[in-house]
Amino acid sequence: MRVSEHEQQESLSALRASDGYQLRYRVWPGTRAEPAGTLVLLNGIMSNSAWFSPLVPRLEHLRVVGADRRGSGPNDDARGDAPSAGQLVDDVLAIIEAEHAPGRPLVLLGWCWGAALAVAVAHQLGERLDGLVLVTPGLFPTGAVKQAVADQSERIERAAADDPVVQSPIREEMFTVGPALDSFVRMDARRVQRMTPRMLEVSNKLATLAVARLGRLHVPVSLVLADDDEATDNEATRRAFARIAADRLEVVELSSKHGVQFDAPEELARTLDAFVRRVRERT
Repeated sequence: MRVSEHEQQESLSALRASDGYQLRYRVWPGTRAEPAGTLVLLNGIMSNSAWFSPLVPRLEHLRVVGADRRGSGPNDDARGDAPSAGQLVDDVLAIIEAEHAPGRPLVLLGWCWGAALAVAVAHQLGERLDGLVLVTPGLFPTGAVKQAVADQSERIERAAADDPVVQSPIREEMFTVGPALDSFVRMDARRVQRMTPRMLEVSNKLATLAVARLGRLHVPVSLVLADDDEATDNEATRRAFARIAADRLEVVELSSKHGVQFDAPEELARTLDAFVRRVRERT
């Protein structure tokens, strides 16, 4: 993928989490002295913040923070693992505290698996959050994804909680069939291909809680779906999101595979830009 001047300005930041874990994450400061807001990105189960690179150059007016999950991306310790759902939420809150300047809009974007974590973080932030974007959320996986987990049930039951034996149920080709599949996704040595049974349990807990909390979200929500998504069940997702008040929810469907930032970066960036503008008008 082409690397733009803006992408070269990214920095790798770090902080000590509440349990002592050294969290590393990416920051793209934008090109404005006063950014229009802070956009915090939460990656999926296999991915990391670098997977948002096709999107970031199109959002130069924002301060963009790629809040890499522990055990993913540049965080090599306890690869594919997490101690609890609560700790993952605390990690994101710590990154927001370090990177967001009060007085500017704060928007959270959760992609794929990251959508469940985003809803949990939104619940904790309350009125401090100005908007929530959920892109091809992994709250309702397709039959193929659920079957990929079920096929591993015996191995999962025999394994220790912290043994990374669970193969990612989302295949690389589900993200895109474009040039980024071979030139980026499959070339990313930091993609998480295996996780622990504990991480699977944490993921299930986060998804269950997220679905239960959808109707209690009080910030504007943008739901972005892909019309050729083999990982997210769009029909089930639409039904669940109908619990959100109509005046707080927008639903956008783009022509794409699961990895919208690879297949439709311009359209996704325009959707985000318009959403942030609406959020700014409300604050």
